[in-house]
Amino acid sequence: MAAPSVAKVDGKHMGKQSTFHPGAAPYGNFINYYTFNPPIRRLQFIPTDMLDRILDAIKVANHDAVATVLDVGCNTGDLTIALYEHLLKGGVPEVVKQTSEHACEETSSEKPPEEGHQVDTDDSEKIKPDQCDCVTNSPETKCESKVSGSKRLFMLGCDIDQVLIQRATEANPYPDNIMFQAIDIMDSTSSNKVFANFLDAHHASHIFDLTTCFSITMWIHLHQGDSGLLTFLEQVSKRTRYLIIEPQPWKCYKSAVRRVKKLGQPMQWQSLSELQIREDVVDRIVKHLVTECNMEIVQRLGETDWERQLLFLRNSMNTV
Repeated sequence: MAAPSVAKVDGKHMGKQSTFHPGAAPYGNFINYYTFNPPIRRLQFIPTDMLDRILDAIKVANHDAVATVLDVGCNTGDLTIALYEHLLKGGVPEVVKQTSEHACEETSSEKPPEEGHQVDTDDSEKIKPDQCDCVTNSPETKCESKVSGSKRLFMLGCDIDQVLIQRATEANPYPDNIMFQAIDIMDSTSSNKVFANFLDAHHASHIFDLTTCFSITMWIHLHQGDSGLLTFLEQVSKRTRYLIIEPQPWKCYKSAVRRVKKLGQPMQWQSLSELQIREDVVDRIVKHLVTECNMEIVQRLGETDWERQLLFLRNSMNTV
């Protein structure tokens, strides 16, 4: 995932003598991220009824609710789109499919899946047969129209990398329900304006119902330091009712440094020795969320193959 930062992500800011290497993406903005970490690695831990559970918890009837989700550090949007479809499986009403307008035709194309489409899962996770095969990016079919989604669920994916956001936007099969925006979430003035406009457009609350932060805490920490990491946690917490966060453990920091050194690339962040929050970074993140951000742990959803915890938290001040 690509993490927000004050700096811009393009070759002009990396020095005239340095050549950008995709394996050394300084903000986690890997161009092929979902080829080695597909969405199912996170989605397998997220209950499909989570959205209904959230709506019930805030005492809003599903048929009257407009649920909003913010995905911070969305990269090319693969996980954002897959999460949208995953949440709809929990029974969010009025899923509108433009079946009469779909013009799917058989083709013999053997092109690989494009970036921005979800990874197929096992039989229990697949899209229902009455949906267009293009939603799962079947290589045997193509679709001439986008898919209309739920009137109750709207998502905003944000990332600092404008190229990744452009790819996410181009591959988005639900443009009426999912929006991608290039922003720096650490710039509270500009990001708050984007968030307010998004929420107002969907007649939603002034905060998001759910925010997801998948593997971005390290990149913010490396660029913004200890205080920046804690500020990020505070900002994201006050903007949401519920939070799913996947903090990177300290070993990921050391791996990132080794990877950049191996590729012969210059460091784009401060030295690890400058950080005071180190080996216990995950515990410190959780402690700060609980003690300083009014968050309560609802559930430890699981641990990925990369030994990263997925935590589901609730803001006690923003829920009733």
